[in-house]
Amino acid sequence: MKKAHWLGKFLIAFTFCFVTACSGGSTPPAAEPGGSQTAEKPPSQEQKEPEPAVEEERKIDMNGETLKILHWVDGPSEETPEGALALEKWKEAEEKYNVKIVWEKVPWGESIQMVTNAALSGESVADIVALDYYFAVPAINQGLFMPVDNFFDYDDPKWPVGIKKHGMVNGKMYGFTANINNASGLYYNRTMFEREGLPDPHELVAQDKWDWDAFLDIAKRATKDTDGDGVIDQYGITNNSAVLARILIHSNGAALIEEKDGKHEFAYKNPDVIEALRFLYDLYNTHKVIAPKVGDNEHKDSQMYFNTGKAAMVTGEVWEGSTRENMTDEQGFVFFPKGPKGKQYQGSVENYVQFYIPANVKRAEEKAYIWDQIQTWDRVEQANRESAELQLLADEQDVSAIVEVLKYTEPVFLPLNGVMSEIPAAIIKGESPETILERNKQVAQEGIDKHLNTKVEPAK
Repeated sequence: MKKAHWLGKFLIAFTFCFVTACSGGSTPPAAEPGGSQTAEKPPSQEQKEPEPAVEEERKIDMNGETLKILHWVDGPSEETPEGALALEKWKEAEEKYNVKIVWEKVPWGESIQMVTNAALSGESVADIVALDYYFAVPAINQGLFMPVDNFFDYDDPKWPVGIKKHGMVNGKMYGFTANINNASGLYYNRTMFEREGLPDPHELVAQDKWDWDAFLDIAKRATKDTDGDGVIDQYGITNNSAVLARILIHSNGAALIEEKDGKHEFAYKNPDVIEALRFLYDLYNTHKVIAPKVGDNEHKDSQMYFNTGKAAMVTGEVWEGSTRENMTDEQGFVFFPKGPKGKQYQGSVENYVQFYIPANVKRAEEKAYIWDQIQTWDRVEQANRESAELQLLADEQDVSAIVEVLKYTEPVFLPLNGVMSEIPAAIIKGESPETILERNKQVAQEGIDKHLNTKVEPAK
């Protein structure tokens, strides 16, 4: 893929991303299903079989009320094809349902406080609110949002893969999105891979051999002293250690928080979690294939190493490729490899966005239905591919991997009172995973209890 012309394409796909909630799109209520009539029986036949009922489109009159959508990004713009199409659907819905659709932009992080303050006053700040998963789950447990199970037909094939899992909290559906468009994977330096004669990870995927062993083999072969001064100056991996720890755990089919008998618990005894953290320990301390942190900002350090061609691989979300405009080497993208207990590839992310409906919204079912009608459902796949093509990737295989990994998105919320940072920090210093987990189990459980085990009954 050439890096030229990416900006123009970006503006097209980016506007669509806003309409669908960007890092998680908005899931509209399913449209009323229509049936096709059966052919009539010949007039000579004595009895006619009843024709299946055709459910008419819902007739709604909102009496000029406002349907307000709250987000931290700009709404659709007439200056892009996708934005113009979205606004045309808005106009049609406004006339058809006698409603005024408003998109209100607020600074990131303020939405949840606005919802909380409005709940205290008995009013709703908006009808549909975009939130990161880690803001939404505690708010749901506080009773600030309503279940939407009865508003949408989640069995309709138009919904994105995984929506039933991602939108559910405590056995009820709360979150909805027309487009799941954020996931994590592995960016790799294609130029370095070719120069060093490293295996093509896409071929390993095709052979079902893309696992931790292959990942480690590549990392070891890429880590070296390239100028002969006795100092390692090229590494197999560079990463934010907490992010790598979390992704390794999920790639091994495990999680740091488990639900047992309706209660969330810190999984400090889970052998698959321990196995993942032991592998992290070996990457840092035994094999020494991860670039060391050189400053106070681990994320910035890792990006610097990868962007300047000093590391072969770095984890990243599907939008991060487009930020590397100054990278001279070609980059690729592939799924993160599976661990020994992993049954499928995964794309865990913490900043996963969906839409939610505050508990005190009036006429919520009608508003959800209208929102469904203004979604460009038939253009979701096209928008995701256009977005993938903006990521400054080297090859069509890399673009296809970004589109495919969206099916493996796994939202993660880890209220562990800082333990998620403590774990890798201690591992890097040589402490065993078992010791770290045991030492932090109480602190982690207190955070889990506060944010996940303290619940208010949802609004009826």
